[in-house]
Amino acid sequence: MKLVAKKDVVHVLEAWSKDYSILAPSLRENGDCVFDAFDASMFTIEYRKPPMPPKSSYLPQNESIFSVENGTFTPVIHHEKTMLFGIRACDLTGIRQARSFYSRDVDDVYHRSHAEDTLIVVHACSWPQNETCFCTTVHSGPYAQEGFDIQLFDMGTDFLVESGSDAGRFLITQEPFRDFDVDDAAERLSRVKHMAHNSIPIVVEVVDAMEVLKGAGANEGVWEHFGRKCITCGGCVYVCPTCTCFNVVDRVTAEGSGERMRTWDTCLYAGFTREASGHNPRPSQASRLKRRHEHKLVHFNPVDNQGALCGCVGCGRCSDYCPVHIGTLEVVKAIADHIY
Repeated sequence: MKLVAKKDVVHVLEAWSKDYSILAPSLRENGDCVFDAFDASMFTIEYRKPPMPPKSSYLPQNESIFSVENGTFTPVIHHEKTMLFGIRACDLTGIRQARSFYSRDVDDVYHRSHAEDTLIVVHACSWPQNETCFCTTVHSGPYAQEGFDIQLFDMGTDFLVESGSDAGRFLITQEPFRDFDVDDAAERLSRVKHMAHNSIPIVVEVVDAMEVLKGAGANEGVWEHFGRKCITCGGCVYVCPTCTCFNVVDRVTAEGSGERMRTWDTCLYAGFTREASGHNPRPSQASRLKRRHEHKLVHFNPVDNQGALCGCVGCGRCSDYCPVHIGTLEVVKAIADHIY
């Protein structure tokens, strides 16, 4: 265990940026916090949950997977040492679930290249980021159990620093990191973890809704109600750390030249399941919403859970940003309470 003063963190990142391309929490003029290229003038260590997860760092919204130039094929493989600094434990679980998905049946070389070149520094939560957090319910937070290189715990003016890999241990061997008594560190860490876990309430409706879906299923009125409200903006999917739906498109730039792109997509769009014949096995927005939530809560491959309860990591972003209030929290409460 190590300690580092909060005031020294920006200097640590300046040193690490010589070896890594760092994505860190950056404060915008409008008050939003986003993960962006490290800039000491915009960096902040005091922040709440960013609107977007760090998903685009390993699954870019638009990614070239190969190019063709005058008939010559060239695969595009990412190779850049990257550091994700300050991500929350729920977002780390999302990263691990996506990595499992992209390597489980066929190893996706593009996703793997991002994962292998990325070092992860988790900023453990000491309290709920806002009223929609429910990571403790789905076992994805408020601190990481594994899968990180370095984890920071808030101790007031200092961070208690935990290493989770050889690469992480190497980075914290020099100043301004300082040694901390092992027994004292263990006692304080246990106390901080206990307080953090107890500060984030359990949402019993999540577990209750999962049991309903595993049994007879939710009343179809639930899906019809939310299907009528949904405006198909895709926002809930794009802010979700665990959504992995994608499309593949070809872009021709000249005769004999172009590139193949992988882009974000969503199962909530009618075109996602529409077949070449024109038939769509999920013809209504209600059926698509039903499939998405049943997959997240019940049918998510257990291998991909990575220690979490299901395919939802409890970050609450879908509830934060859905303009018509169809986030996971609203859906599970409707199912559990048999409202519709």
